[in-house]
Amino acid sequence: MEKVYKNVYHVGDSGCSVFLIDSESSDGLILIDCGMSLNLIKKIAKLGLNPLDIQHCIITHFHIDHIAACYDLKEYNKKLRFYAHELDSIPIEEAGYDRETAASWYGVKYKPIKLYKKLQGEKEILKFGNYQFECIHTPGHTPGSISILLEIEGVKILFGQDLHGPIIPGVSDFGEYQKSLKRLLDLKADILCEGHFGIYKPADRVSEYIKQYIESY
Repeated sequence: MEKVYKNVYHVGDSGCSVFLIDSESSDGLILIDCGMSLNLIKKIAKLGLNPLDIQHCIITHFHIDHIAACYDLKEYNKKLRFYAHELDSIPIEEAGYDRETAASWYGVKYKPIKLYKKLQGEKEILKFGNYQFECIHTPGHTPGSISILLEIEGVKILFGQDLHGPIIPGVSDFGEYQKSLKRLLDLKADILCEGHFGIYKPADRVSEYIKQYIESY
């Protein structure tokens, strides 16, 4: 468990990196993705945070390494609400998409969950406590991939979970991916929380990281 910035934590890695934000309000705790292990999420108790206070989970896209633990977490914590973009909603809410979600590749069986809200369009803002989570549609890796921008005390924190890709035949769109990377670059984030390759700061390191995927492709 690592503190990224005020009230923002890297819970750990299980399939993907899981991040948590404490809203310090009646909205409780907010997760960015669930990863693949409920036990990992329960470890927030070591920081004095109660896993049963997790009220919201924003899903960045439908790949199994980001959503496998969603069902177990919902069974453990019935009040939890899930959010994802409508273009990625079907493989999250329905069974039978083991190829698209890569569940078959990981050798696991995905148990669907219902979304509380399906995000639409290029951008939607979710407000929890005094924090505004700017959910930005960044298609390419999957049709409904989103990145999340959160500003705290003037510091821009970008959750760009699978910003690195990859581009998967039959699922990904290279042209959209490149447009999304350029859009994220224009945000000029101070901190990047990437889904698999760590936390990058300050702003110039964030820019360098994003640029390498534009240039490498």
